[in-house]
Amino acid sequence: MKKDNWVYVIIPLLTAVLVFVLSLVILQWTIGIAAVLSLCAYVGLSFLFTPVLHLAGVNIEHIKNSKEIMTLLEEGEKDLVSIKKIAHASDATSIKTKALNVYREGGKIIEYIKKNPSKAVMARRFFNYYLDKANEILTKYHNLASTGVETERLESLKEKTADAMVSILRGMTLQFSRLISSDVIDIEADVKLLENTLRMEDS
Repeated sequence: MKKDNWVYVIIPLLTAVLVFVLSLVILQWTIGIAAVLSLCAYVGLSFLFTPVLHLAGVNIEHIKNSKEIMTLLEEGEKDLVSIKKIAHASDATSIKTKALNVYREGGKIIEYIKKNPSKAVMARRFFNYYLDKANEILTKYHNLASTGVETERLESLKEKTADAMVSILRGMTLQFSRLISSDVIDIEADVKLLENTLRMEDS
């Protein structure tokens, strides 16, 4: 849900001009006071209309690289939509199944990043390589298969495309494991602390 950048500039600017004219012409204040009021109106509205980056309902502007995170997620979701669309359109069962597996795993990672945006930078390879490459390979194969030409080479490409989805899924799974590793460590530490506390209580 983006607003065009000009909205953030034009509304405060028009309001400031209006305040200046009203102060000077109708209220007949001095040009200095009118200028100060219009400047205050412009600055105030500019601050008010400046878009705040939200992710899953959480303000992420305080997080380093917040704009990059939003861009990664937007591009990643576009790739996911394309992957799902091509998978459902494919007549090759092997490609459909494996592409949908990539789609589901990719969806899990994106949902995790939305809840843990600070980890998005660690997932650059997932966004910029795995998702992008999966979409690229599937799109190229789909375009060739859509020509309706059945050749031995196309059959070979079908197998290679399916194999590529398996490799990409493996890479994405490893990426996900790395992303959640710190969470696993935290849980293990909490459980260990709880066990130690209970032992102390029993002694």
